[in-house]
Amino acid sequence: MLAAWLGSIGGTVFFGASAVAVSLWPEHAPAESAVETLVRCWSVLSHTAAPGITAAVAGAVTVALALAAIRTTVVGRRHTRESRRVRTYHREVVAIVARSRGDVMWLDHPLPMAYSVGGRPGFVVATEGLSACLSAGEREAVLAHERAHLRGQHHRIVNVCNVLAEVFPRVPLFAAAPTAVTTLVELTADQHAARVTSPATVRSALTAVSASTLPRPAGTLGLSNDTSLRLWKLRIEGRARWPWLSCAAMGTVSMVGPIFTVLAGAGAVSALVCT
Repeated sequence: MLAAWLGSIGGTVFFGASAVAVSLWPEHAPAESAVETLVRCWSVLSHTAAPGITAAVAGAVTVALALAAIRTTVVGRRHTRESRRVRTYHREVVAIVARSRGDVMWLDHPLPMAYSVGGRPGFVVATEGLSACLSAGEREAVLAHERAHLRGQHHRIVNVCNVLAEVFPRVPLFAAAPTAVTTLVELTADQHAARVTSPATVRSALTAVSASTLPRPAGTLGLSNDTSLRLWKLRIEGRARWPWLSCAAMGTVSMVGPIFTVLAGAGAVSALVCT
């Protein structure tokens, strides 16, 4: 599902930019041969429009695109600065009171909690309470979950979704993306942890950690998000035989599917209007 969401978001951005490029292309667009019938249909309709309407529309599209690009840059830089601030805080402050063991920083706190901080390099923060209340297998499941976030660049993916949602709040796909993708990256990390240990071990670890009252720091990803959904998912889901193939298939379908939908719809409209 994460691959499908990312494919849909990427496809929306790509095809939206392509549509703008084609509309502003001088003379004939490179893809005209593939949609020659639609172009002829548009030519018939455009001749009935008032003179100069095409130039006005092209100018408005150009201005809107420029404003969107500027806002995306501004919002993206602000989110990048905030992410950098979180990483700097953990490296300079948490590192003083935590004991580092490999890529894990252990805090002396009795309540169980673990979360990951993205970046280069990223690292995992966990409490001694986590180590004390979990078995060795459960502890390994928690750390595997957090390392999956780092390996999959999940922090960066969530940040991109937050930027798109802020820049394009009226686009339903982008508006829903932060919440949906945050949940899906947790499910993806659970799947990785279940492959490293077992689904039962991940469930027991998740149940223990979710009882903690410690708040997860902003800008991080932790094990205790969306607990009920993830426990249900771990109960019903078996091990995927070809996880990478499944991800590739879902991503491809989510990007290619809209193409056929648009072409079919445009062909139907063309047949009704231009014949």
